[in-house]
Amino acid sequence: MRALGKQTISAGQLAILYVSYMIGSSIINIPNPMIHFAGNMAWLSITVSALMGMLLLSLVLYLFRCYPDDEYTACLNRVYGRWIAGVFIVLLILMLFLMLAYIILDIGDFFTNTMMVETPMYVFNTLTIVVAAYTVYAGIEVMGRMFFLLMGSMMLAVVVIVFLAVPLTRTETLLPLFTEGIKPVLHGIYFSFGFPFGELFLFSVILPFVRKDSRRDAGKWLYAMTALSWLLLLTVVIITLMTLGPLAGDRKFSLFAVARLIKVGNFMVGLEAIVGIALIAGSFTKATIVLFILNYVTARFFKLDDDKLLLPAISFLTFLLSMTMFRTEDEFSFAVQVGWPFVVMTVGIIPLMLAALITLLRRNMGRR
Repeated sequence: MRALGKQTISAGQLAILYVSYMIGSSIINIPNPMIHFAGNMAWLSITVSALMGMLLLSLVLYLFRCYPDDEYTACLNRVYGRWIAGVFIVLLILMLFLMLAYIILDIGDFFTNTMMVETPMYVFNTLTIVVAAYTVYAGIEVMGRMFFLLMGSMMLAVVVIVFLAVPLTRTETLLPLFTEGIKPVLHGIYFSFGFPFGELFLFSVILPFVRKDSRRDAGKWLYAMTALSWLLLLTVVIITLMTLGPLAGDRKFSLFAVARLIKVGNFMVGLEAIVGIALIAGSFTKATIVLFILNYVTARFFKLDDDKLLLPAISFLTFLLSMTMFRTEDEFSFAVQVGWPFVVMTVGIIPLMLAALITLLRRNMGRR
């Protein structure tokens, strides 16, 4: 088995990893807070966030074109210098620990609130982090092949639920528009850009793994998958709003709640169980990708020869964080909905934007 840093993937496998990362946990978590924040205008908030995500993706691809053979940490070292880059990388590692712990906690929270309410959360958190660690240990090539099946099953479940929920929809729930002005829309943009569209900057770490003969198509795939992620999230938000109406902003795991309403005759009921498993598979894929990025960035920061040396310690520390960070669900919701977008923008997006700007200025000055 080759070291993590020596493995490669195709542009198509990059697209699978990317769409898994973008909609893996967001498709079940986005509708409720988006509708709560922006109301009937949630569709506009998520559309604006997707356009902002496209702009951010263009910066990611620009840096990749300028430094095609450098990993993300080496790119930061080249742009900022060793010490400033070191500060940014340490903050990035801390952010990744938080991100992974949030995803693991969200999976456990989903199970204990919907499907297996009497099972302790640590059971789900332990299983998730152990399986994710084994997947990361297998490498990014295995992840690229395996996630195709997981994401295919999740998307199929979502499409089936949306199709079966159409008879339950009411178009009048989409009106009126701008009932409270522009502020709720801006609140929705703040949240949905921080989660998930702003998080795409982390794929700066994954891009160097693409084989050189496939890199020309990488940008096209990423733009296409960003558009697909927007379309899926937009569809889920609209179908949730049209099905649950005013309750959509108050029902946690809204898509799961929609699935509970579906009955086909007297024989097809209980579809929420199948949907729940598919949605958790999506969250698992994102957790695995984040763990891979965290492990890789940490190993490069400490200049370790063995990329997998810290993987058990990182996994165990993440499990402890997921079990001890929050005492109540309200604290967790506040951290994700209010604090997390700010963390993404300050720790991840601003350093990347400055790196792109500095690189552009240096290249323009070098041509004179």
